[in-house]
Amino acid sequence: MDVMGDKATLFETGRFVQPSGEEPSRDVDEVGEDAEEVRLGMAARTGDAEAASILGAMLLRRGDLDAAEPQLRAAASAGDRPAANNLGVLLHQRGYADEA
Repeated sequence: MDVMGDKATLFETGRFVQPSGEEPSRDVDEVGEDAEEVRLGMAARTGDAEAASILGAMLLRRGDLDAAEPQLRAAASAGDRPAANNLGVLLHQRGYADEA
């Protein structure tokens, strides 16, 4: 049986309508991002400045400034230039333009 139209699109995307009252399942990208965040967090705790920089940038993009700041400070103090730039953005967003 050939599947055409909207049903074919649904099968291709892997997204299906949820019955009323049920929570939609998490998107695969969200789950992947969560796993990446955990992996980066573990690497950052071991002193990996690049991992701390990437994690800080992810958190900053998400708007979690409290969690992003220590990651970006650690990476910036280790000489990571993108982290220093992102820390400046974060501090500016918090209203600390002099420190940024």
